[in-house]
Amino acid sequence: MAEPVFFSVLVPVYNVEPYLRECLDSILSQGWERLELMIVDDGSTDRSGAICDEYATNDPRVYVIHKPNGGLMSARRTAIERARGDYFLFADSDDKLLPGVFETLSKAINDSGADCLIYGVTREWPGGPIHVTSPDALCNRVITDKHEILNLMLSDNTCNSLCRKCVKRSCFDGRDFSAYYHISMGEDLIQSTEILENARSFFFLPQEFYFYRYNGGSITRTLCYDGYRADFEKERFLLDWLRKLAVFDGADYDRWRNHLLDELVIELKQICRRCSDRENAVAAMESILAADFYREFLAAGYRGGGGGLRRAPNRVVIGLLQGRRFDALRFFCTKIYRAR
Repeated sequence: MAEPVFFSVLVPVYNVEPYLRECLDSILSQGWERLELMIVDDGSTDRSGAICDEYATNDPRVYVIHKPNGGLMSARRTAIERARGDYFLFADSDDKLLPGVFETLSKAINDSGADCLIYGVTREWPGGPIHVTSPDALCNRVITDKHEILNLMLSDNTCNSLCRKCVKRSCFDGRDFSAYYHISMGEDLIQSTEILENARSFFFLPQEFYFYRYNGGSITRTLCYDGYRADFEKERFLLDWLRKLAVFDGADYDRWRNHLLDELVIELKQICRRCSDRENAVAAMESILAADFYREFLAAGYRGGGGGLRRAPNRVVIGLLQGRRFDALRFFCTKIYRAR
């Protein structure tokens, strides 16, 4: 009989006192003995640090590191450096793991030998839960083709979360991401690049094992886009990384470009709807066109086929942007194009 896998669950903590116990209990209460709960208190100013210490006192599986505040990515890198498990899982301290995760993952690892396993997530939302799962065609098969997995990951943002991944320790090579610690949107994909590069095989599971808690405070930045200026730092990092890997061909870059343009349309709709006046909206859109990454990679526009019904209005939005028809773009996004 195969030996149960030794898991490390890495939890960054910062001022989450109301939710922290539920998170930690969801991990420890599953009764998995070959478990290390590695908590990094990232300079909390509430009682979160004391709660972490309490759990470490009461359960030998719990280890706590206290450090000055450095952000989510910094806290995760600290945990990765100290963790000792054979496989790592990630959980944010206001979320929780759902029952059965360790038993199911241990069996899947022993059966498949995969280096990275990806499972589903239940997202709490005001209108009801959202279930994010992998397509049936991906589930329960081992994927070793790097070309296939890169296209999957870069075309589906839901796959990028570290909190959906169980990863073999050897996939983390100690590379330095400190130059990107300031990034707070999309940092999971940056950290996932070493996994995508080093993992020899991937395995998708159909089960939803992660519960993402809705936090209204996290979206306050979207209430006003005045002063917005384009920032393609994450995309520049990924483009340079892809070129170094030399796995993608022209068609792959076209698919990724199309995906990024779809994401840009979402941002443009926010700009048009959230900026308080025309001056701020136009300055925001001009900053996109002036960005080096836009001019080098996105200016070519949509390439290749596919895209369905959503792609047609997205093409209109991008065409209006490229033609600097800012007033028409604002009208289209606020009065006509109401999708997402």
